[in-house]
Amino acid sequence: MNLIKTKFYKLKIEIMKKINLMIIAVLASALAFMTSCDNGSETITPKPVITFTSDHSGVVMAGDSVDVVGSVEAEGSLEKITFFKGDDQYGDAITSDFNTKTTHTFSVRVAGEETFNFEVQVEDKEGQVSKKSVTITVDESIVKSSESVKIYCASADQTGYGDYASLTTFETWNHNEAENNADTIANTDVCYYNGNYTKTLGGTPHLVSPDACPIAQHSGVILTNAKSTKFLVLTDATAFADFSNIEDDTAIKAIDMANAVANVGDFAEGDVIAFELADGKMGVIKAVGGTAGYGNDDYILVDVIVQKHAPATK
Repeated sequence: MNLIKTKFYKLKIEIMKKINLMIIAVLASALAFMTSCDNGSETITPKPVITFTSDHSGVVMAGDSVDVVGSVEAEGSLEKITFFKGDDQYGDAITSDFNTKTTHTFSVRVAGEETFNFEVQVEDKEGQVSKKSVTITVDESIVKSSESVKIYCASADQTGYGDYASLTTFETWNHNEAENNADTIANTDVCYYNGNYTKTLGGTPHLVSPDACPIAQHSGVILTNAKSTKFLVLTDATAFADFSNIEDDTAIKAIDMANAVANVGDFAEGDVIAFELADGKMGVIKAVGGTAGYGNDDYILVDVIVQKHAPATK
């Protein structure tokens, strides 16, 4: 009888152990399930990503427009895209007609008179908000020579004077400074010479592109790797009648340079000559005086207005 009781007691213990193990297993499964539910409920959809695809590292001239181009990607569906110029909303917010529920490309044309921040703000349907901005730098459109630029006749016997000039910094260099000097040549935009070398008032003045200056025949100086400049004597210079009071490049941009050439002559005092530089900048030169002579004292005086920044690629 005692043996039976002992066996029954042991069986009872084994059954209780198995029941406990089953309960632990069930509880563990339930806990794992609850934990997985909790992790799912805490997952946060990433914020939308804004990318600018246009290059805004350059400078926009005052009054000109620039296209701010980019794209938006979101894991949650898009709700709204809003643009801001400075602190003010720019145009209407986009709330529909997205490329897809989660992506959209944008292109916004904006102009300004001074440097400003342009911000894109995106919100998805889960309330996630992203912001990204780009700085649009606006600057003056023209540079003027503060005084008349004095350019000497490019002749071999005038090596002590400035025969070559920059039409952006208004510096001048002589033959010796230009010969085999890559830095000087890289900044040279124009060469002046008196075409028939009579060195009298009856001579024919010429403005010539540095890469086409025929004076090399006389001086032995060849400007290797010189830049190209195109010139055009304006037959109608009405827009530049008040030369000293021109404040922007509106009239300069309107000049048709289709017939511009590398060597322009037969201009007189008071004439306006348009030019286009190798980097695309345009400008105007006004011949305001000069001295005819022989040797070291034959020069021309010009006032210059040039675009401060190269135009945007068309």
